[in-house]
Amino acid sequence: MITIDVKNELCSLKVIAHCQSKDDDLRAQVLDTGSALSWNFTARYGVGATVFWCNLAVRDKRISFTAFNADDDKNDIYWVVRKEGVYTRIYGPAAKFQFGWRNGALSVAESYCYGGP
Repeated sequence: MITIDVKNELCSLKVIAHCQSKDDDLRAQVLDTGSALSWNFTARYGVGATVFWCNLAVRDKRISFTAFNADDDKNDIYWVVRKEGVYTRIYGPAAKFQFGWRNGALSVAESYCYGGP
């Protein structure tokens, strides 16, 4: 069983998260500060491998990314949303920057509440 989390670490901002695969649509959900969209599934490997992608929106900022690809990923993945974009915690507690917002980082006033990357 694979677990994917997308957690909002932005201070005082809501994130609209819409994640889906070709078979499962988790529908758009609003993530308050500190909350997460979390789901479990059994991955298919090889032909017809499981792929989940997510679209995130905060105000006028957008990010689209592959949240899980069974051809590349074999473990749980924890995504965190911060002012610069999206980070992962695949390999332990330290978050690694992955994707930036399409039209630049959020302002300093919209910084994250949980410390630095």
